[in-house]
Amino acid sequence: MPHSSLHPAVPLPRGHWAKKAAFVLLCICLAALWELGESADHILSWLVYHQASVQLGLLFKVVCSLAEELCHVHSRYQGSYWRAARACLDCPIKSGALLLLSCSFCIFPPNTNTVNLPFTSVVVLLGLFQALNVLLGFESLAPAEISTICEQGNFNVAHGLAWSYYIGYLRLILPGFQARICTYNQFHNNMIRSHRLYILFPLDCGVPDDLSVADPNIRFLHELPQQRADRAGIKGRIYTNSIYEILENGKPVATCVLEYATPLQTLFAMSQDSRAGFSRKDRLDQAKLFCRTLEDILADAPESQNNCRLIVYLEPEEGSSFSLSQEILRHLRQEEKEEVAVGTTGTSVVPDSSTLHEEPQLLISDMDQPLPLRTDVF
Repeated sequence: MPHSSLHPAVPLPRGHWAKKAAFVLLCICLAALWELGESADHILSWLVYHQASVQLGLLFKVVCSLAEELCHVHSRYQGSYWRAARACLDCPIKSGALLLLSCSFCIFPPNTNTVNLPFTSVVVLLGLFQALNVLLGFESLAPAEISTICEQGNFNVAHGLAWSYYIGYLRLILPGFQARICTYNQFHNNMIRSHRLYILFPLDCGVPDDLSVADPNIRFLHELPQQRADRAGIKGRIYTNSIYEILENGKPVATCVLEYATPLQTLFAMSQDSRAGFSRKDRLDQAKLFCRTLEDILADAPESQNNCRLIVYLEPEEGSSFSLSQEILRHLRQEEKEEVAVGTTGTSVVPDSSTLHEEPQLLISDMDQPLPLRTDVF
């Protein structure tokens, strides 16, 4: 199944399989009607009549929605009734054209044996059906449809958190991040080999304040030189990052700058507060979407190139052999392999050392007169 490169549990954006399935269903139904011996004119007339009925039914739904929006016309639409109508109709011109066509087709229905009701009866029945749909909630969207609309319109909590995390934090510290590491290494014998910020991303949003609680093999070492910036009226706001030692078999084997993605604490706190109406499933879905959105943002951000790396993982179940320190070491070693591979492909061919000590040889032509540089004189 398709998934993000960060973790198999992080989904990719939804595609167009619903439309493909609808097209296949359309072909199957048309083929079935053709096999049943229905004429093309009859099929087309019945389809158009049914679509006209659906559009008229949607008109009644719009009227019900408009009644609610008119109660909030001043607070939501600044007193504009036209804007309230547009919010319900989407595109008034398109809706008006469909309404006129639907009415004309229902008033003058095709001459088929499936349509034998007068226009007044059709309108009354459609109003009855739509009223029942609204009252009984038959037309409520499925969770997958709501998720699709929210993702396509960027209405999710995760979308705002990802952009806030990037604009309010990562975009400020990443441009000078490698310079801060170089400053630290000058006074600590090049202790930090990786010049990236490693961001831990537990999808269950369990973010302890002390990393040694998550894994005792992760030990706090020092702090990077602080970065100061004027931000939102705060003069000299301080940004700090922590350096950690990773232990293996009781011995330090790696050093890196490590921290959790702090917005995950917000998602966890929302799931614990009943006022937020945020379930554990919502938290997991939003954490995955937050991870994917942040990945997309960083992929197009020049200041994040080779400056940070996301470590996405699921908290292990009881009895699992998962180790956070080993997961971090895996990413660090993978980064070293990538750098070695890039360095190997980027090296140029150097002449053999034996040829550099040989005396140069002069190549002398046997012609009496030198040739001109131009060749068009011959």
